Amino acid sequence: MFRRQQQSNNENSDEDDESSSNTNLTPLTAPRSSNNMVLKIGRFLNVSAIGVLSVVSVLLFIQLQAVSLQVASEQKQIEELRESIQQSNSDIQIEVEKQKDLTIVNIAGTFTLLCSVITLFHMSSHLKKMNQPFVQRKIMAILWMSPIYGVTSFLSLLLPSASGYFGIVKDFYESYVIYQFLSFLIAVLGRGERQIVVDKLASHAGHLKKPYKWLRCLFHPSPEESDEAKANAVLLECQFLAMQFVFFRPVTAIVSFVLESMRVRDTGGFSSPDFIIMMIENVSVFLAFSGLLKFYHAVQDDLAWCQPFAKFLTIKGVVFMTFWQGLVINIIFHANTNDKSDEDNGSSSQSNSGYSAKSIQHILICMEMLFFSAAHWCVFPAEEWEEGYQVKHGGGPTFAFDDFASDVNMIIDSGKRSRNARRERKNELDGGKRSPSFGTMDNRNDTSEDGEMPPIDSEVV
Repeated sequence: MFRRQQQSNNENSDEDDESSSNTNLTPLTAPRSSNNMVLKIGRFLNVSAIGVLSVVSVLLFIQLQAVSLQVASEQKQIEELRESIQQSNSDIQIEVEKQKDLTIVNIAGTFTLLCSVITLFHMSSHLKKMNQPFVQRKIMAILWMSPIYGVTSFLSLLLPSASGYFGIVKDFYESYVIYQFLSFLIAVLGRGERQIVVDKLASHAGHLKKPYKWLRCLFHPSPEESDEAKANAVLLECQFLAMQFVFFRPVTAIVSFVLESMRVRDTGGFSSPDFIIMMIENVSVFLAFSGLLKFYHAVQDDLAWCQPFAKFLTIKGVVFMTFWQGLVINIIFHANTNDKSDEDNGSSSQSNSGYSAKSIQHILICMEMLFFSAAHWCVFPAEEWEEGYQVKHGGGPTFAFDDFASDVNMIIDSGKRSRNARRERKNELDGGKRSPSFGTMDNRNDTSEDGEMPPIDSEVV
């Protein structure tokens, strides 16, 4: 019994232990299952987040690629637009330059046409009044100078490649006009007869300088034989010195043009071709003008009536102004070119654009020849060679500055005379008041019988 009871107790205890163990296991399994659910949910959420991020990343990548493609296309469009704008600007600039060139050419052509018209009309007046052909032929040869300079410069603007040939023509006629002016003076002095000129020079033989010894081979008879021989030698010397310029000037111009076309330019130093040509030209010019001035100084009193110096200025002014004007333009142009040579290629390309120094020189010559043709009209009048012509002083259009100056001097002199008269009158009155104390001027201080002062001499006042 006892054992059964004990076994039953043991069984009950075992059942109690099982029930207790079961009761103890139930709350443990529940948290495990909930953790598993949380883990599964967390894994699901992680996977979902990774998937969403992947999808977003893919979308962002695709969008970024689309944006980059759009930016590249827009950049290409911008570059094309920039190129088109630059092209249009260059086209506009080319058109503006063409219009500017056309305007400049029109202005130069207008001045050249007016110069030619004035000169031709001037020549026609000489042809209508050809009273002294031996003189007026020389004048007409001189008058061609302005149109030839203007036309050659204008053609050099239209045909820049042929400007060298036109320059040779211009240089030749420059030297020819210098000799023609000497021939004009000889014709005026001798009325077409050389012997008359020799006789007038012989009358001034004491003031004539001896001819150059290196020209003695040209003189016959020898200058030492007589005054007439000396005068003949001096005249021949002046003609030779002026004539050599006619031959040397075209030769140097042709050589310079050939060297420029062959690109044989300034190698530097005194042995360079340009320096040698320049020295030959300067020596030739010096000899030509020395002969011209020697003749002028010998007979300037005999030629004073036709005002040769004013005529010479209108001729030399063309040569002198164009030469020094071209020199100044070249200096300024090359100075500006050297200043811009250190910049980038774009700025250097822009510095090469525009007008060259020669083009500017041609434009200015076309404009200036109009004024020189008008000056020739004034100093080479056709009426000057009529019979009984008298020199007109101030007969042309003037500003009457001399008359104004004479009026100003008259007013100043009148004021001076008035001040001197008042000063003398004051001195006379002061002397009359001081005379009683010194006992002088009794005859003027004596009163008349009526008690009046004697009248003051009117000449004093």
